Amino acid sequence: MEGMAPLVVALLLSAAPDGSTASIRMEGVPEVPVETLSGAGDVVNLCKRLVPAERIRPSGDAVEQGEARARQESDRDESMAGRYRIMLPAARVGFAAYDGAEERLKVVEPATFRLEGGMVVLTATEERGLPVHVDAGLARRILATRAAGRLGLELVFDLPDDAICGGDRRGRRYALNVEPVEWRWLDGEEVLARGGVAGDRPAVSASLGAEPAVDVGEPMVGPREAARAVLARRADLDACYAEELRKDPSADGVLVVDLGARVAIAADSTGSPSLKACVERALSSLAGSEAASVPIRFELAAPGRSGRGHEALPSGG
Repeated sequence: MEGMAPLVVALLLSAAPDGSTASIRMEGVPEVPVETLSGAGDVVNLCKRLVPAERIRPSGDAVEQGEARARQESDRDESMAGRYRIMLPAARVGFAAYDGAEERLKVVEPATFRLEGGMVVLTATEERGLPVHVDAGLARRILATRAAGRLGLELVFDLPDDAICGGDRRGRRYALNVEPVEWRWLDGEEVLARGGVAGDRPAVSASLGAEPAVDVGEPMVGPREAARAVLARRADLDACYAEELRKDPSADGVLVVDLGARVAIAADSTGSPSLKACVERALSSLAGSEAASVPIRFELAAPGRSGRGHEALPSGG
């Protein structure tokens, strides 16, 4: 929304409930695009896009060759600027000794993952151990999940400045160095632990008894009635959060909802596409209302400490 002050939104979203910082995603503000890679085939296609233009041998006449090299250069530049997400099987990953003093679990460096029997190999050149901060009990659960063959890793990564895929001359094997940004260890759809940017989240979890709360704040732009209209859909927002916590017991953050001709998420610190989509559906009946920007905080309170809950908006003003 044009009337929303981006600085105010950034300050709101950058403060997590425990005072730590959270990554911010704002519509209308340039951000690194994230491309989902579904497996080895997509990584191979990425490798082909990363080939420097001067290394290709296009067919055709001089004009066609020049056009082909220009397309390749454009594809490489676009690919280098991208950010990527991939699900990796982790049943065979090796973990280093658990650091009890730091409550840190990491893999044997460098983190290396093989897809399709080694046809594609991804190797971490930054955050080489993919560390996560977990207590001993959760570390044991991660290891038990690996032993049961269920452990998965969702990895978000950037590419090094000089990214080029290595491999054999026949083009049957590809090796790509990556720079991890954030990662999540998974048991099916359940998130066991986060690392990287996502590791800044509060160390509380619904699976460990934390109490969820949804808090609708005063409109940042627009009339106070907009917040009351959002509060009227509180049950639907609660349901969205409950569903998200079933998949990710430590999910938390803030969504800023733009109301007006349509309902859209203007800013997001949760990092959850599914929660964002659910909130948009829950508030879809408000499309066509007066323009406003309303923050909604999804928060987990540690066991024994009540969250802010659904605070009532003060009257007047």
